[in-house]
Amino acid sequence: MTTSGGGHGMTMMSMLGEVRPEHDRAADGELVLLHYLRSFRKPVLEVWSAATDRGQLARWLGAVSGGSGNLTIEPMDGPVSRPVAVRVGHCQAPHELIVHIDGCLLEIRMTQVGVVTNVELVRRHVSAADAREIGPRWQYLLDRLTAYLDYQPLPQWADYPKREDEYR
Repeated sequence: MTTSGGGHGMTMMSMLGEVRPEHDRAADGELVLLHYLRSFRKPVLEVWSAATDRGQLARWLGAVSGGSGNLTIEPMDGPVSRPVAVRVGHCQAPHELIVHIDGCLLEIRMTQVGVVTNVELVRRHVSAADAREIGPRWQYLLDRLTAYLDYQPLPQWADYPKREDEYR
């Protein structure tokens, strides 16, 4: 195995999500789901806190306001520049979180195996036509979470590679 020399300007490896068929159907055709899997060499509680604690979310995602399961996130960077409505549907800390984001369903599951925490993110009820636009957004947000957990500079949406063709 060879490695490139230098070690300057380390770039983060961004892992693609998968587009999978979904069993539910929309009136106008097939629906798909977007599936992402990331692994962190951190305890599940540390990863869970980074993804759910308001103070930590403000450092990599955006300010969170509201309460009683109805929240608003003001993204600090990304493809969506307006406040985003989030309603918590189910939360079993530190392993499972199901939320409705602007009317869409997002499932996050975390499991710790030894010293590794696996994070599975599923964005459901996506029309096949919208997957090309939505897929890279979630990949970008997971890359920001990864950079935050690894104490690396956060990626910026303006610098983010175009990945629409990878979500068909």
